[in-house]
Formats: sequence, C-alpha cells, structure tokens
Amino acid sequence: MIPEIELYLNTERDWVSDELIERFGAALRALLPDLLAQPKGPDHVLSELPVVEIAVVDDEAIARVHAEFLNDPTETDAITFPYGEILVSCDTAARYAAEHGLHPQEELFRYMVHGLTHLHGYLDYEPEDRQALFDVQEPLVARYFPK
Repeated sequence: MIPEIELYLNTERDWVSDELIERFGAALRALLPDLLAQPKGPDHVLSELPVVEIAVVDDEAIARVHAEFLNDPTETDAITFPYGEILVSCDTAARYAAEHGLHPQEELFRYMVHGLTHLHGYLDYEPEDRQALFDVQEPLVARYFPK
C-alpha cells in the first residue's frame, strides 16, 4: 500500500508558504513508490500506514515535543512517530542551511524525506545506519526536490 501524504503548515515564516507546502506534497507523493521500492529497514511501517501526516513547525514547538516524547528539550530537525506522524522544524532548516550554504527550502524538504525514510525502517543512531539512511534519502531529495 502507498500511504496518502498530508502536509500541514503550523507556523508562519515568510519563506514557507502554502504554495510551497503544496509543491512539497506533490513531490513527496511522487517519490513514495521509489522509496517503497528500496529494501525495507528493520523497523519498516511505511507501506502499512494509510496516511502519513507531516507538520511544519517552529523550533519552539519541536523542542516541546522533543522534550515530552524523547526527554530532550532541545530543538531538532525532524521527529518521526511510527504511527505516521512527522514533525519538521523550518527554523532548524533555515539555520542549518545558512550555516552550510544550502537553500532552506531544500533542507526542509530533506527533513520530510528523512522522516519518510525512517518510516521505511531506516535508523540513524550508528554511523553505518546513518550512511544507509542517507544512501536512500539523498538520491530522492536530488531527484524530487521541486525546483
């Protein structure tokens, strides 16, 4: 099964618009078959979910969730729940992009793909696991980021 993708913009930033979120949604829907064609990771749930909800939030919101569910009160790029909810921080994307000479919209899209890759079972706690995740994630970002 290929899950539906629902995106929500839950913060206001001048570089993140409803139009951008719609473009991201179309791109994510297009990349799902390619992601699902990759070997499944050990914690795979993606193809079993009817819907994946992705919410774009600010650092304050993601830090609150990070503290509540993972006992870490700091902001982070993305949080993925196995029941099909992904939170991504546009503030973290903007900050990381500025520090590394990247475009914040592409970095935000990367966080969404990262969450989907986690749902496909890939982990990133150990360096070799992280590399396997990036080996799946980065070609998808390169191919599907809506330019």
